[in-house]
Amino acid sequence: MKSSRYKIKWHVRQFVKAELMDYKQNKIMLDNDKSHTRDLIIVSKRLAQIEAVLQSLNQEDREAAELIFFDKYTQAGAEIAKGLSKAAYYNVMNKVIYLTAREMDLI
Repeated sequence: MKSSRYKIKWHVRQFVKAELMDYKQNKIMLDNDKSHTRDLIIVSKRLAQIEAVLQSLNQEDREAAELIFFDKYTQAGAEIAKGLSKAAYYNVMNKVIYLTAREMDLI
């Protein structure tokens, strides 16, 4: 049975997933540039929103989210390297995208 608990619109999902995948790069950009431009303010807000979601996760889900979005493991790679099942991989991915979209007030 497919869970629709974390179902959101496709374009929102794609936007949030891209923001999560860019987390490390945005963190580096923010740390290296001390100016107060509009882009840095937006990036700072998005990073804070992502970090709030990560803090709300239990340790197991947080580690899985970091594998998926920050270390950019594929499902097969995460299963081989870290023993993360296919169901767990997709559940955590969908959960984090949903919670982040909600934190960003996109849903």
